[in-house]
Amino acid sequence: MLAIVLAVGVVAWRLVDIQIVDTATYTEWGNPQRSAQLELAADRGSILDRNLNALAVSDDRPTIWIDPALVDDPLATANALATVMDVDAQELAQRIASGGRFLYVDRQVEPAVGNAVLELALGGVVVSQEPSRLLPNGSEFASGLIGRVDVDQTALTGLELQYDELLRGVAGFESYERGRDGTLLPNGNRELLAATSGEDLVLTIHRETQFLAEQILIEQVEATESRGGVAVILRAGTGEVLASAGVKRDPETGIASPASYNMAYLDVYEPGSVNKVFTVSAALEAGLVRPDTEFDVPWLYDYSDKTFVEPFSTGTGLMTVQDIVARSSNIGTIKIAELVGPVRLRSHLDALGFGRFTASDGAQSVPDESAGMIPDEFFGTELATIAFGQGVALTPVQVAAAYNTIANQGRYVAPTLVRGTVDQEGELHTWPTAPGRQVMSEDTAAKLTVMLEAVVVDGTGVLASVDGYRVAGKTGTAQKPIAGGYSATDYMSTFVGFVPADS
Repeated sequence: MLAIVLAVGVVAWRLVDIQIVDTATYTEWGNPQRSAQLELAADRGSILDRNLNALAVSDDRPTIWIDPALVDDPLATANALATVMDVDAQELAQRIASGGRFLYVDRQVEPAVGNAVLELALGGVVVSQEPSRLLPNGSEFASGLIGRVDVDQTALTGLELQYDELLRGVAGFESYERGRDGTLLPNGNRELLAATSGEDLVLTIHRETQFLAEQILIEQVEATESRGGVAVILRAGTGEVLASAGVKRDPETGIASPASYNMAYLDVYEPGSVNKVFTVSAALEAGLVRPDTEFDVPWLYDYSDKTFVEPFSTGTGLMTVQDIVARSSNIGTIKIAELVGPVRLRSHLDALGFGRFTASDGAQSVPDESAGMIPDEFFGTELATIAFGQGVALTPVQVAAAYNTIANQGRYVAPTLVRGTVDQEGELHTWPTAPGRQVMSEDTAAKLTVMLEAVVVDGTGVLASVDGYRVAGKTGTAQKPIAGGYSATDYMSTFVGFVPADS
């Protein structure tokens, strides 16, 4: 009897201890065992074009997974799934037979596949929904610009990565009490914090213009058997990028397709003759020349320790500044550069954005953007070569922005890719464009425009003429750099200009 009384006494004391004396301690021990928390993923914001057309959106897609412990016949289950899914039945059966409680069959499949699996009603096979990133215009459309996310919605490249914090939103959670078997206690404590969806990112890109730019590039790169090509289209007044297209050609198949990275901002090249216009603009701005100023342009010209040869020239002669631009004279440009001098030319090119990130002029930053390259000082033949576009490396968007300065009456505006955001209420919040700065006078810009129109009317750019429009532009053909010099057979060809030239 004594033993029984003592035992009851111990039990009674433990109850008093748990319920009265040390409630807080035992509650703290018990909470982790009966509490569970489930993270609620936030909906990722969409990426839209300037007119709010979808470029990248998130939507739930079926994901097929299996609890092997609930599968009676792995081979029969695998064979059944193989009738509606692209899976290897033998391999899947082996994975199921290996045990465990969870394995993916396939993630984010088409809804029709998910429905077909549901209709099979297989034990241990589960169809759940998870967010998937969809590209309504095709997986290659503007892919280098938009970027991509992985199957878990983790941003990897492009604007998806650059603006990931804005797009991904904030996850929520649901906490609840569970029983010993892990199931929800109906009358237990529950707490819910809803997820906050990401904002939609609105680009300056115009979907149809981007599509046409990509298609034309693909056609021309394939037709000319080039390695690749880039097209950048800006809105003159604001610097908004309406299209940023880049394509690469597979040398084995000859097929060109949109590049997987943002070529317009990342790739650099020597611009060649399109740079001559800025040597001329520096001279005009300094009052050193007029469009009708004449230069004696020989076939051969010695500068520093190098003899320069005028390409495609048949002799010597007098050329006006306008002729030098229209006929793309190297030696004529060198003579103008000698008047300008290295310090003044370097300063002028810097003002036009050479060797600078676009973000340094108030635009949004771009992932992995190249600043290009221009020497801090010009030595030896550098004044001559940079004057006609060798010895300096630019991105295509830098070239476009510099010419946009002429179209914009001498005002440089940094290119921008983002127009704004759309919040949860559907309201568009536009971001301010870069403020811009006056790089050259309106008079200089007007004179350059006349010269560039002449290039298209009867100069090297006649193929760029458009019926019914006044086009101003400049061609450039730069030899590709190779070890120890420049290739005699491989070139980078450029045309850059603006239309209409009279507005």
